[in-house]
Amino acid sequence: MKKFLLAFVLGAMLSGSFTYMTVSASPEIYEKQIITVHTGDTLWDIAADWSGKDEDIREVILRIQKENNLIGSNLAVGQQLVIPVRKKVADVIAEQNKLNAKRVQLAAR
Repeated sequence: MKKFLLAFVLGAMLSGSFTYMTVSASPEIYEKQIITVHTGDTLWDIAADWSGKDEDIREVILRIQKENNLIGSNLAVGQQLVIPVRKKVADVIAEQNKLNAKRVQLAAR
């Protein structure tokens, strides 16, 4: 029982610190996805596919260009692109809490 309580307290502390670091580090959080350019793909179409409903596609294009050191909008078939996909802070916190809960369960065993 003491082991479980200790693991729970440690997990709660870790969860709080990870959540604080994640939220305070940046107002926007991005998850990077890697895609391959196919025939007919345009930077506009790719950005539209990966943008959120409240995002301006032009901002997504700029993020893709910056992440991949692109000048202009020329793409080559087979080219790999890193797509920075915006995530909600609440979703990141929920994911982190799930991971921390799993760690606590493993530590309690």
